[in-house]
Amino acid sequence: MQLITQKNIKLQNMMKVFQEIYRQGSISRQTLASKTGISLMTVGKIVDQLVRCDIASEEKKDTTKVGRKGNVVSIVPDRKKIVLIDLEQRDFRLGLLQMDLKLKPDLYQHQYDHNQSYEENLRNAVSSFLREQLEDEMGNTVGVGVCVPGPYYQQGDRVLHSRIPELSSAKLKATLCPFFSDQILYIDEDVRCAAQLNGSLTLQDDHIFYALISEGVSGAIFYHGQVLNSAYSCAGEIGRMYTKSGKMIEEAVGIGGLCRLFTKPDGSVPSFQEVVANHREDPRLSAYLEQAIPELALLFANVTWLLDPKTIIVETPYSKLDPQLSINCGRHLKRCFCRSAGILCRSFCQTRRSSAQHATRRGAGDPRAVFLRSGAIRIIWGIG
Repeated sequence: MQLITQKNIKLQNMMKVFQEIYRQGSISRQTLASKTGISLMTVGKIVDQLVRCDIASEEKKDTTKVGRKGNVVSIVPDRKKIVLIDLEQRDFRLGLLQMDLKLKPDLYQHQYDHNQSYEENLRNAVSSFLREQLEDEMGNTVGVGVCVPGPYYQQGDRVLHSRIPELSSAKLKATLCPFFSDQILYIDEDVRCAAQLNGSLTLQDDHIFYALISEGVSGAIFYHGQVLNSAYSCAGEIGRMYTKSGKMIEEAVGIGGLCRLFTKPDGSVPSFQEVVANHREDPRLSAYLEQAIPELALLFANVTWLLDPKTIIVETPYSKLDPQLSINCGRHLKRCFCRSAGILCRSFCQTRRSSAQHATRRGAGDPRAVFLRSGAIRIIWGIG
């Protein structure tokens, strides 16, 4: 649970303003206040701070209209940077993100040393990265983003339900703060980090569910442009839900389960890229996807009934492996709704119907039309 403090409110307001500038490209202070719901005075203070820090610039707007020209605010892409630390695997990856959210190509990868503790490995990785890539530019670094493979419990400074046992006992904030005392340090689950980039910054919907199906399976709930926080940061953890067969979703449809089917003679598990390269025509691969599709459809049906989102975003390497994945899943999803509520759900349509249209088609007094009161949801596959 995130404590509501004056500092958190200021940070959230700054994130809202930055996100809106990013979405629009260039925007006036008045429009920023209107779109974010933040007072014009507060928006002005935030814009002034962003300009002073070289994160944004403010210039006169070119216009052919007669009268006084207004100012517009835009992001300065390359003066300031954000350090990214990816802890999804034991071999950490570190990189630099520009303010236009483009990742610089020269990523640093640290090979995990099993003779050292997790914290020692992380300290060594950060030290080497700073020495090689940021020695003269530390002053231009405004923040640090850390992606972890599991819910991050801020009050306890630990990762919950991690696939990496050593990470569960590691104190990440305590380990990283000595390196980044002057920067904002943000630690969160990988799916919530991805959702911030692919959801709030690119889509305008107020109600989004973001699903990440990769090594693990997890999700994030978006409400009015912000990832929803919960008591222990576990809201949206769909991977820990159970299928009809009694398996956890993560075991039934995650990439880890697929890769374990092709375990090597020495006991090592190949990466997803290796599986695709060497076993693309293997019947075990297609069989795994065939059993996963109905489970995914049922999962999204349950998510839809529970959260009633306008949009579900699914990020998964599976979409590259099987171009028909979304279509096949859509057919199963349609059957789920027809069987459970008698609704012909238009889940994969890009157009939306109003509640009045559905009430007319289904009958004004039909309670089953309540599900689609905000229009048909759309599911977007293969982001990123």
